[in-house]
Amino acid sequence: MVFSIRTKLTFWYVLLLTVSMLVFAGGFYYALSRVYMDRIDSQIHQLAGMTAHAIVRPPGKLLVPNNFDVFLERFFGLRTRDYYIQILDHTGKVVAKSATLEGFDLQVSNSALKRVLRGNVNYETVKSVGIHPVRVVSAPVIIKDKGLVAIVQVGDSLEVVVEIFNYMIYIFGVGIVVSVILASIIGSFLARKALAPVDEINRMAMRITAENLDERINIDGPQDEMGRLATTLNDMIAGLERSFKQIRQFTSDASHELKTPLTVMKGEIEVALRGEPTKEESSEVLLSTLEEIDRMSSIVQKLLTLARADDERGAAALTPVRLDIILADSFRLLKKVAAKKGVSIEMSESAALTVFADELRLSQVIANLIDNAIKYTPESGSIKVLLSGGSDLAILKVIDTGMGIAADDLPRLFDRFYRVDKARKREMGGVGLGLSICKEIVEGFGATIDVDSELGRGTIFTVRFPLYKEEVENLEA
Repeated sequence: MVFSIRTKLTFWYVLLLTVSMLVFAGGFYYALSRVYMDRIDSQIHQLAGMTAHAIVRPPGKLLVPNNFDVFLERFFGLRTRDYYIQILDHTGKVVAKSATLEGFDLQVSNSALKRVLRGNVNYETVKSVGIHPVRVVSAPVIIKDKGLVAIVQVGDSLEVVVEIFNYMIYIFGVGIVVSVILASIIGSFLARKALAPVDEINRMAMRITAENLDERINIDGPQDEMGRLATTLNDMIAGLERSFKQIRQFTSDASHELKTPLTVMKGEIEVALRGEPTKEESSEVLLSTLEEIDRMSSIVQKLLTLARADDERGAAALTPVRLDIILADSFRLLKKVAAKKGVSIEMSESAALTVFADELRLSQVIANLIDNAIKYTPESGSIKVLLSGGSDLAILKVIDTGMGIAADDLPRLFDRFYRVDKARKREMGGVGLGLSICKEIVEGFGATIDVDSELGRGTIFTVRFPLYKEEVENLEA
């Protein structure tokens, strides 16, 4: 059976209270009983000592007259009517007892009697007199040079003590039962009150679906556990909303990008099939179709790259890589592309810097950034590639004098399929995935990528890589 949290909280609250009250009641009962018993033991032991002085005469003769208790009260002032007094000789035989013991004996256990005969005082509770237990002290009377002369036993009824403790048990029992019932009611109410915000959060969360992710959980109150839970859920829903929007936008853009080359190919092939194209016209159609196929292949390849980057983030096999060597190789390959377009490109000298990355993916990031700069820098423009090392970072900058990016476009620059200049997309040959790929890859390395641009004045891409640990130690040395 599955119990609700409210039921569990109430149960544990009531159980803890019950155990606490039982422990308290048991401790109180034991402590009070010890106080009573110690007081009774003290009284009967004192009376036993006085009785021993009254019945033993020098030089150790035992004198026990008739009307024993009257003798003790009249001549020695010992009040015996509330006590049971019994005198035993040195063998343990009863030789006298008070009138209160008429028809009874203070029968202690054999082990207690043996202990007293050995000269030890013994306290014991017996039930041989009346209906109530009696607390008995057995005190040996020992005279020097004569040894054990007699045994004085004094008992006091525990009737009052038993009544007090029975009444106390009754009070504690009723009090604990009533307290448990009240605790169950109050605990259930408090648990319901405390968990009410959870029920409200649950109802609100159930109303939020993929169709209305713009709604939020509204919980009025302090930022306690429930308030923080509502805030966390709202943050999670906001993240889901952003993800859903990105997925919808991504799906729409991907569909559009794949649909465009298919439409072009279909249209050109249908036109070619309506007539009897010449060899030159057929070649032109085939070349155009091949271009569109290459375009589709590029889109699919980049989508696969992004998908792999998403799956491998945090799990890619990273190794120490010389960033300056990878940069030099990529620069050497792309320098010819820049020269062909008439764009000057230069790279600053850099020290040996080692980062923790994947060599192939790192080369892809550098190539994408430099190729992007070449693509959007007009003829006679210039590009600078700078690499520097800080205390714990390797900083790569790609600076161009191209067309720049408007401030409104900068926040979405790394979104998938987002292009700043949509009118020139086919001329530039891009599909809006290159920078998204760069961002996914560098974040997988634990690095960051930023952009700073001004329309008409150029763009600066900055990538900050954490230096490999040994490299950091070398720089500090």
